[in-house]
Amino acid sequence: MLHKLHTPTVLATVLFFGLFISISSGYLLYNMEGEKIIREFHKEVDEHAASLHRETIVNFEALRSLAILFSDSKTPDWNNFSLEAKSILSRHNGIQALEWVPLITHDQRNAFESKPLLNLPKFEIIERQKQGSMMIAPVKEVYFPVYFVEPYIGNELAYGFDLASNTTRYQTIISARNSGLPTATGSITLVQEKGDQKGFLAFIPIYKIRGLSTEERRKSNLLGFVLAVFRIGDIYLNSIKHKVIRNIKITLLDETHPLDETILHNTPNQGFEINNEIIYSKKLPLLWGRQWSIVASPTKEFFTNRRNVLPLAVFISILVFTIYISFYINFISKRATAVQKIVIEQNQEINETNKKLKLLSRSDGLTGIANRRYMDDFFEHEWLLALRNQTSISFILIDIDFFKLYNDNYGHPQGDDCLKRVAKQLQSILHRPCDLVARYGGEEFSLILPQTTNPIKIAENCRASIENMNIAHEYSKNSQVITISIGICTVIPKIGTPSRLLIETADKALYIAKNKGRNRVEEISIDMSDFNFHKRG
Repeated sequence: MLHKLHTPTVLATVLFFGLFISISSGYLLYNMEGEKIIREFHKEVDEHAASLHRETIVNFEALRSLAILFSDSKTPDWNNFSLEAKSILSRHNGIQALEWVPLITHDQRNAFESKPLLNLPKFEIIERQKQGSMMIAPVKEVYFPVYFVEPYIGNELAYGFDLASNTTRYQTIISARNSGLPTATGSITLVQEKGDQKGFLAFIPIYKIRGLSTEERRKSNLLGFVLAVFRIGDIYLNSIKHKVIRNIKITLLDETHPLDETILHNTPNQGFEINNEIIYSKKLPLLWGRQWSIVASPTKEFFTNRRNVLPLAVFISILVFTIYISFYINFISKRATAVQKIVIEQNQEINETNKKLKLLSRSDGLTGIANRRYMDDFFEHEWLLALRNQTSISFILIDIDFFKLYNDNYGHPQGDDCLKRVAKQLQSILHRPCDLVARYGGEEFSLILPQTTNPIKIAENCRASIENMNIAHEYSKNSQVITISIGICTVIPKIGTPSRLLIETADKALYIAKNKGRNRVEEISIDMSDFNFHKRG
């Protein structure tokens, strides 16, 4: 309260909270701005991933266009293949070479090796030795050698190379043959390229017959493969040639086999410091059996270049306003103290009066627990809540046995004391804030228990607790101490069920308890199927 505080204390408080709010607001705006920048970062990476995927698909479609030469299940001659391949290569610099890889059995080997191709050296099926040099391929049942290759210059080592002699590529060949689907390999190092540029091979199987539906038929009708050697770095650069990717470190990964991730491409660091605390991974759609992902981190400059002065401006503005308010409070504090004191005193009187009136309106004057009027309001509220949520509500009605005889023989003052003690004991048994004990009338009490799983146990605790108080009642017809009889009813309300039904049923249960000798608990259940419920329109 201001009139009880010294002006310096008030000013210190205002300055403290003003500084706190200014710092908090500036920090909040700073973080919100950071989150916005991160969203921009994610958006740039997503767009880049989509662009890279589109560029890769365009290159794949180029290989499909070459496969059209084999659509009649016949191998085109070298000139037709070379002409179409050159046309494709002129449009796609991400393709290093286009090749035709026929399936050659051992019986066909001599025929292929004895038939020279126009303007090309003698064709021989070769494979790589362990030390890296080439050798004539040994006798095998089948070979998958590179027969056509465009361009030949720069790819001389590939001419005649049996792809089946390489375990990894042979596995890709078998996978493509059996599935009938275009299939790509993992990354390979392109020895013809300068630097450490990665590449990969993509196979399209060609069959003698179209539309083969089984793996066995595909195996027996395979002619060979149209093959492309792709340069990953060039594909990547083509995907961003219309964009400027700055201040973002991007790594392209092959995650087809999670335990054997391969780095396909890295963007240059550009000399900026990378913010390694922020890492965003974006998977590309499946590319001919390969799962590529982009992993990106922004540089610190990425954030610095996108920051503005708003958080600082807000911080300074609130701080200045706080200082102004502090001076204003200091100016009016003395004049305001007297007025505030009067207002506070009046408000205190009003609040105290309201508290007393509220307490009187809801409390029983004798026992101090809830009165019948408050119980009715509370019951209607809990009834509607149970109806809406379709939960149970229990009503327990309690009557002190032979209380009239107690009053007549011990006197009304002692009878009032007995009611107070019983009310206090019942109140002590309920522990949930949602439960209510009220004076129902005379020597009767009620308990309202929403969502209670075992109301009988609570009622039995009440009965035993009152009996164990050992309030002497030598005029009782069934005991030497004060006892109570209890009636219970529990129901899950339905639309159209009158709320009074629960109280009336509990009263009937209490009547049964009295007739059976008192000092006992009785429960009556309501069969809801006896009622027809109609929702009002």
